[in-house]
Amino acid sequence: MAMEPPAKPSTSLFEVYLRLRPSFAADPERFLDVEQGEEEYPKHITIKPPASDHRKRAVERFAFTRVFEEEASQLDLFKGTGVLPLVEGVLGGEGREGRDGLLATLGVTGSGKSHTILGSKTQRGMTQLSLDLIYQSLADNLVHPTCLTPVFPSLAESDVSESQLFPGSVFLDSVYGDAQSVRGSCSRAQTPMPDTSFLSLPSTKHRIPRPSALPNSPAIDDIHLPIDRSCEYAIVISMFEVYNDRIYDLLAGSSTSGGLKMGAQKRRALLFKSTEMSPDRKVVAGLRKVICSSLDEALTVLETGLIERRVAGTGSNAVSSRSHGFFCVEVKKRNRIQKGRWSTSTLTVVDLAGSERARQAKTAGATLAEAGKINESLMYLGQCMQMQSDNQEGNKQNIVPFRQCKLTELLFSNSFPSAAMTAHHHHYHLSHRSPQKAIMIVTADPVGDFNATSQILRYSALAREVTVPRIPSVTSTILAGPASRHTGSGCNTPSTSPEDLEAALREVATLSEEVDILAIQLHEERTRREAAEASWLATEDRMVALEQDIRDECYAEMEGQLEAAQRRWKSAWSEEADHNDEHLDKKIEILSRGISVREDSPEPNPEAEERIRELEDENSMLKRKVEMLEREQQLKSPVKRQRVLKAKKWSAENVFGDSP
Repeated sequence: MAMEPPAKPSTSLFEVYLRLRPSFAADPERFLDVEQGEEEYPKHITIKPPASDHRKRAVERFAFTRVFEEEASQLDLFKGTGVLPLVEGVLGGEGREGRDGLLATLGVTGSGKSHTILGSKTQRGMTQLSLDLIYQSLADNLVHPTCLTPVFPSLAESDVSESQLFPGSVFLDSVYGDAQSVRGSCSRAQTPMPDTSFLSLPSTKHRIPRPSALPNSPAIDDIHLPIDRSCEYAIVISMFEVYNDRIYDLLAGSSTSGGLKMGAQKRRALLFKSTEMSPDRKVVAGLRKVICSSLDEALTVLETGLIERRVAGTGSNAVSSRSHGFFCVEVKKRNRIQKGRWSTSTLTVVDLAGSERARQAKTAGATLAEAGKINESLMYLGQCMQMQSDNQEGNKQNIVPFRQCKLTELLFSNSFPSAAMTAHHHHYHLSHRSPQKAIMIVTADPVGDFNATSQILRYSALAREVTVPRIPSVTSTILAGPASRHTGSGCNTPSTSPEDLEAALREVATLSEEVDILAIQLHEERTRREAAEASWLATEDRMVALEQDIRDECYAEMEGQLEAAQRRWKSAWSEEADHNDEHLDKKIEILSRGISVREDSPEPNPEAEERIRELEDENSMLKRKVEMLEREQQLKSPVKRQRVLKAKKWSAENVFGDSP
């Protein structure tokens, strides 16, 4: 079957694919949109804050190697991402050594990471599909279980991590069966093979996982990868987790049903270090590794490790993974005729723990500390990706601070070969190892937590630009220096004694290593300072936002108090105006009743006329006072509607009637 070519150049450390989780809500508020361009498949997305978020935020656009929308299946991801070329590189073709591969998932809790990488009750994940593809491609070239005993010592010798190596049947019998202690069956001694496989044990004993009960969909029978038919292969599996920034073996059996048979005790943290047989690279030392001769054995070992993995319920997800899980498949091969040294290439599948917000997840106590360590390690991962992106865009080679935590150290160590690697290769007869190839599948929920999702997208989108730095060997540079010096006449410069030259080279090499170490320490300190400054600035921003919120609250409260006082004042003024009007009406009514009209007097009454003039003058004066009061009141309160007092017209006719 012809495989799809990788979407990025071979120098890329990460190929990043984005998978969107389907939403089953009736009317979801979506904040992530996929851009449909002229490309064969979408590569860009746009996120914008939801309508419920009233803060002013910019619309952000991210680019990925490829975007898989909600309707994409597990098989679409397996064939559409670079998993097939990754597995093919691990197996190695005709006359080619295998290349280490890394497959990781990243996302917010509940975005579908574990479903993608480990599958569900009905669908297989990328891990199971990759295992199936490896065993299906190797087929008859795998070492047969009956022939495992003669090759076991050579397999144990080829391991460089000081591990305990077990045949699959021995390991599974010790965990689920009635086998005796397996301390004598460690990797440094020849192990007798039992006559029966683990499949012949009672299936209900200690609840051994049944491979037949595991999902077998989707099927990949039509996919076959090329391998070196002149070689024989062996598959060695190990599992470990990073929990609270410490490494723990998942096959040690401390919490499985057969843990007492494996010598169960308190979990012991393992070291990530250079060993005597691996001076040029770090490995997880002391792991328990299992030689799996069939896919069923490999799947059973996988299920055994998943039982051990620490899982705790959170408010975000009832079965949220609280650790970073590592599943390692070592493919060992050697020439079938010459029976030489086993070469090893490793496929590492990583299920990164999901980031979450403590307020939404409702975590507390130990679970809150776990979430803090998880978010911290993901923050360091984002910093490493940001640094590599800057290195590629600016054509500069800053040192990536991947030693800040165990997660980034495990992910990046094999991607940045040390400067002394070439010198060690000659002594240990090792060939040059290419930096590992890595794929990251990011999962996102378009209707989930906007803040956490946007942060994860920033981390992962930067990973698309990561490149493998070209680090020259210090030794080769020094040795190439004197040989390249020529005089103007074309003759070589006079050479010093070999002893002096050798001593000078050793001194230069020592000083160069010290300079490299000091440069790394300087960059780490600089990174810590930059992180502290960024945290300080973020705190200042939060304080400014908090101050603005407090100011807004105080302003709103003062506005409310002023409005209430204004209402009370207007009510009092209206009552006072009504009282004045009523008082004036009563005075006029009293005056009108006090005037006696004599209609039968044939002669005019001078006193009555004088009284009428006085009353009219007083009435005019009162009207002027009322108008002045109204003008003053109108100037004081322009909002209040002007009250107009309709004065009664008083005349002699009104007072005395129709006198002739």
